[in-house]
Amino acid sequence: MYTEQPGWYHAEGDPLDTKRFWNGSEWSNGLIGGEMLWPRFAARLMDSVISGIILFLIALGFGANSVFAITLMSIFVVAIYEIAFVTLKGATPGKMLFRFKVVEASTGQCPPSGSIASMRYAPGLLSVIPFIGTFAYLGVCGISLWWLRSDPDRQTIFDKAGKTFVARVSPW
Repeated sequence: MYTEQPGWYHAEGDPLDTKRFWNGSEWSNGLIGGEMLWPRFAARLMDSVISGIILFLIALGFGANSVFAITLMSIFVVAIYEIAFVTLKGATPGKMLFRFKVVEASTGQCPPSGSIASMRYAPGLLSVIPFIGTFAYLGVCGISLWWLRSDPDRQTIFDKAGKTFVARVSPW
């Protein structure tokens, strides 16, 4: 029997650069670490396409034709999409397709609470600052991609803001 306190540890039989949550009596089925850059990028791209289609259909239905109206709708649609899926399902559709789930870093709980999902989304609000916000958000995304390669827990700025990990659900 494993006797360490609950937390993130390397489990015997898992790839060397990964960890999973030990709750005091059993291991979780989600791994953090390992190679995640391209699968997470692809999941984010898929979520961007889905939320973009939703936004386009809503803007078309409302006849939104001003940059201000479209920007407000964009913030609202993407926030609802991200926060609702992470809170209710533990992952967005893109993450689900690539077998990822968002877990609370301190407890391994999935799905995380609504407040944690909201904090994960918070860095995305940089994009609403006129002109400068676009560049700031691109910087956040660039740093996040770099951290996906270099951070041992593969946390992005969004994960650090929400105190979460994105864990790959193991097939066994």
